[in-house]
Amino acid sequence: MVRLDKDKLQGDFIPPVKKAHNIETASVQNANSELEKFSLFVLRSIIDDNVPPTPGNFQIYFEKLLENKPMAFKKRMKEYQDNDDIDADEYRAKMEREIKEGFTQIKGIVKVVSTIYKNLNIMRQIVKKRLDEIKINASQLSIDSTLSKLNDDIEKLTALTTKQMETLKEHYVKTIEILKDVENKAIFDSKYGVYNKKHLLVSLQKELDTIRQYNHKSSIVMIKIKHEVLDKIVTAKEREILTRNIAKLLMKTSRRSDVVAHYGGGIFAILMKHTDINSAEKACERIGELIYGTSFFIDETEIEIDIELGIMPIDPHYDIEESIIAALDVLPQTGKNTQMYLVGQFNGK
Repeated sequence: MVRLDKDKLQGDFIPPVKKAHNIETASVQNANSELEKFSLFVLRSIIDDNVPPTPGNFQIYFEKLLENKPMAFKKRMKEYQDNDDIDADEYRAKMEREIKEGFTQIKGIVKVVSTIYKNLNIMRQIVKKRLDEIKINASQLSIDSTLSKLNDDIEKLTALTTKQMETLKEHYVKTIEILKDVENKAIFDSKYGVYNKKHLLVSLQKELDTIRQYNHKSSIVMIKIKHEVLDKIVTAKEREILTRNIAKLLMKTSRRSDVVAHYGGGIFAILMKHTDINSAEKACERIGELIYGTSFFIDETEIEIDIELGIMPIDPHYDIEESIIAALDVLPQTGKNTQMYLVGQFNGK
C-alpha cells in the first residue's frame, strides 16, 4: 500500500496545478523516492480531474498514468503493486473456487456411500436367497438356526445403515442448498478464469452511477473469437481450450482496475474505468497485438486466430444494456483482415 507524507502533500496541493504534465515536476521536489514522486503525480492528476481521491480511483489513475512511462519504470512500479494486498474481489473469487472444489469432494463421498448402501442391499437379497435354498434342501436345525441369526444380524445392519443414510441424505440436501446459494452469489466464472456476467453487469451499473455523479470517462470493450475459427475446431473441448487461452491473454493485457468478464457464449467484456475512447482504442490495439502475436495449437495443428473487438463509451444518458448492444453490433464488422476494432453507436445517434 502506498503511504504518503501528509506534511509534503499539504503545502503542495493548494492551489492545485491545472496541467497534469507539469504536476510531476512541481510536486516532487521534496519526495524521497520515485514511488513517492509518482504517487504525488497521481494524486495531483486525480484532484485536477475533479475525481474523488478514493483508494479505488487512486489505483485506476496509478495504472492509467503508468502506461505512458518507460518500460523499466513500469517494471519497478509493478514490483510495488505485486507486494500490495490482494484485491478483495480476487480473494473472493479464489475462495469461491476452493468452496466449489470442496463441495465437489463432498458430492463424491456421498456418491461412494450411496454405492456402498446399494451393495449392502444386494448382499441382503443374496443371503435371503441362499437362506431360502438351505431351508428347502436341508433339515438340520443347527444350520437353520445359524442362518436365521445371520439373517437377523443383516436385518439389524441394514436398519442401522438405512438410518445413517437418511441422516447423510439430510446433510447432502443442506450441502446442495448451500452450493446453490454460493452459485447464486458467485462473481467468478471458473471455466474461463475471469468474472461472470452478473458481476460484470453490477460493476457496469456502479460505474454508470459514478459517471453520472462525477462525469468522468469510462469504456467497455467486447471481444470474441470469430465463428469461422471455432467452426474449424472439431470438438467442443478443444474450442473451450482455445477460448480459455484467449481469456488468459485478456487478463494478461488488462489493468488491475479493469473488470474482465465472460459475458456469455464465448464473448468476453472488459470494463475500463476512467478510460476514454482514445485510450480504449489503444488498449484494443494492445489486445490485438498480443493475441495475433501468440501461436495457438490444437494437438500439433496451429490455429490461425481471428477475433472481433467492439468499443463503447459508458454514456450517462444511456443504460448499460444499450452500451453493450451497441458494442456487440459492430463485432461482425471487425477482424484481422478488416478493422481490428470499431466504436459502436447508440441508436438514434
